[in-house]
Amino acid sequence: MTGDQTDPAAARRRRLPPGGIPEALAMADGAVLRTRRWPGQGRGSLLLMTGRGDFFEKYAESLHDLLEAGWAVSVFDWRGQGGSGRLGRTPMHGHAEDFSLWRRDLAEVMAWFRAANAPPFHALAHSMGGHLLLHQLAEDPACLSRAVLLAPMLGLSAPRYAAAAARAMVAMGRGGNYVLGGGPYGTAGDVRQPLLTSDPARYADERWWIERQPDLALGSATWGWLAAAYASLKALDVARITTPLLVLMGEKEQLVANDATIRLLDRKPNIRLEVIPGAAHELLRERSDIRARVLARINDYLDQP
Repeated sequence: MTGDQTDPAAARRRRLPPGGIPEALAMADGAVLRTRRWPGQGRGSLLLMTGRGDFFEKYAESLHDLLEAGWAVSVFDWRGQGGSGRLGRTPMHGHAEDFSLWRRDLAEVMAWFRAANAPPFHALAHSMGGHLLLHQLAEDPACLSRAVLLAPMLGLSAPRYAAAAARAMVAMGRGGNYVLGGGPYGTAGDVRQPLLTSDPARYADERWWIERQPDLALGSATWGWLAAAYASLKALDVARITTPLLVLMGEKEQLVANDATIRLLDRKPNIRLEVIPGAAHELLRERSDIRARVLARINDYLDQP
């Protein structure tokens, strides 16, 4: 698949790097995840973990950047989104009944990643991916040498009643319904842009990919997903995590709760927290000056012994 060849920057964002090895990765229960991996140049191996509703093509530009920096990079789509099937009543419903399903998947993905690559092993995890990686590191802190979390989902920017409302909707048998105001992909329109990135061109890349691969689209979360998210947040035991972590948060974050991240992770000797000025939620899809700072910080941190 090619991008707009008249715009080299757009072409880079709209074309996966060459040389990727696709693999259908079977989970223990028979579900299959879509994965791809690229060999590196000896700097180390990096597992890129996306957020809710994502697909790895959204990170094409960053894949180019990381490979050019010498990393071996592996990516996958979470079960229930991207090219890894669906869990909701329709392909658009972003549903989950229990995040433990994704936690089990991640343990298997981590084993695949380590078997297919050479050490040192690192991870770069965005939003929901960061949340799930923390669960993994609480169970197996030695599986990675270092990790970087980008806008990790350690709290949700939602009304105080959201958790109780989600539990009530699940109890009433409506857990499979979209959350209030939600709907199929595109329901929110461009209202989402300032929540995600200050760069309208990079924001448009997601729709560009979906127009060409409609099965990548996922709509809003369901009440079941929301209830499961709150339960997973409550179950997270950060005290068990000893892996060195860099946590980057956007100054203009409006989707996850930076104050919750600071409350949970601040003052821990193995964790460094930093706020990126001017950035919204999707740090790797921000405008070029912000991305450059984020990528430089990622590379510098992961290179430390």
